[in-house]
Amino acid sequence: MAALFWNSSRRTLTPGTGSIVGLRIVIENTLRQDGFADVVRNNLEVAGGKNGVWVSIAHFQIQGRDFWEVVMGSGDDVNTTRDTVSAVANRLQRLVFFD
Repeated sequence: MAALFWNSSRRTLTPGTGSIVGLRIVIENTLRQDGFADVVRNNLEVAGGKNGVWVSIAHFQIQGRDFWEVVMGSGDDVNTTRDTVSAVANRLQRLVFFD
């Protein structure tokens, strides 16, 4: 059965942490380090696949340095898809970066 899961959270880029472009680069590198394949980064998203799940991370500006960070994943297995989206969302919450 096909599955689609998502997670959203608010991210504020504090002064000294750089730009949304810098964050996307960090996310791209993080996905690669975590074993994701076919990782892509563009102006809209960072995405990649792992364990049969395609994950996309997008940022939608609220105001100034505040963004909605949305992690979406689709795959053929419900548990794997849910767990992968949850793992990526948790990993992103722990990111610390500087441009």
